[in-house]
Amino acid sequence: MSAIRKLVVDSVKRMADSAGVAVVPHWRMRDLPLANYLRQILLQYDIEIVIDVGANQGQYHDLLRDEVGFKGQILSFEPVQKYVAMLSEKAREDKAWRIYDFALGASSGSAKINVATSAGLDSFLSPRIDAVPHFWKDNPISHEETAQIRTLDDVLQQAGIDCGKQGVYLKLDTQGFDLEVLKGAPIALEQIKALQTEASVRPIYYGMPTYLETLSCLNERGFDLSAMFPISYDDMLRVIELDCIFINAKKLTPAPVDRSRQGRRLPTGL
Repeated sequence: MSAIRKLVVDSVKRMADSAGVAVVPHWRMRDLPLANYLRQILLQYDIEIVIDVGANQGQYHDLLRDEVGFKGQILSFEPVQKYVAMLSEKAREDKAWRIYDFALGASSGSAKINVATSAGLDSFLSPRIDAVPHFWKDNPISHEETAQIRTLDDVLQQAGIDCGKQGVYLKLDTQGFDLEVLKGAPIALEQIKALQTEASVRPIYYGMPTYLETLSCLNERGFDLSAMFPISYDDMLRVIELDCIFINAKKLTPAPVDRSRQGRRLPTGL
């Protein structure tokens, strides 16, 4: 950013701040509602540790640090080797960020993972190129890798993390494998205060659960739906996937009631 442009931007921000208005760059608009909601959740439920499953290039870490203002521990899991190297390099600048170079699942072992041509679409499942027109590239898979898989319960036990004594938030983004991760975390799920998972409305992989199956699975495990944020749309503006945030009903802490809003307490900025 040039010195003149920076001077103009800073001046506009100061004037906006004095008027009680926020100036937001276009590139931040997409994630702003989610960031505002996460800030509310992490504060209200005293979250100290965020478990980032499916870290890819570290986008969620950046969202937490830069947009949400979260300063606690982040444990990121990513099995694709080129992203592990990238994450490890980035983590040198953040002492509260730990990188695990394997996947999480229902049981320990290994499996082939499809590394997608497009970043963020790597999956243990095969892509359905017929489900959403123009979503996938002509050659959607770059190559396969063998990924090691462990269970979340085992990892937390070995790391000495007790979800009953520390505030833990679980974020899942495994491209159709989220429910498998939950199967390997029955102990943690009893204590985790809140979690975020992707839910598929239009399946882009073979064998991935639908959003209704995801909702049902988490409801059965005692989690109540808190919020939903669209991730992507098809050419007809139909939702493809959603980010869903759930609260552990056993860990609910009533928030102070704002009588001026008739008992409804919404996150600041939404």
